[in-house]
Amino acid sequence: MTALRRKTTIRGRPMKPLDLNVMCDQCNHSRAHGNHESCSKKRQAEAAEQRARETQS
Repeated sequence: MTALRRKTTIRGRPMKPLDLNVMCDQCNHSRAHGNHESCSKKRQAEAAEQRARETQS
């Protein structure tokens, strides 16, 4: 017997799969395991530096 699954819909249309990375880009470990708060802080700092460089140019 097959299991019945509900299709998640947004505004009446089926939702596309989310485009999320499984591996953390900072520590190269699975995002599902462990605490990635320090990785998030590093990512935010890099983005702030990049924005600062763009505004100087």
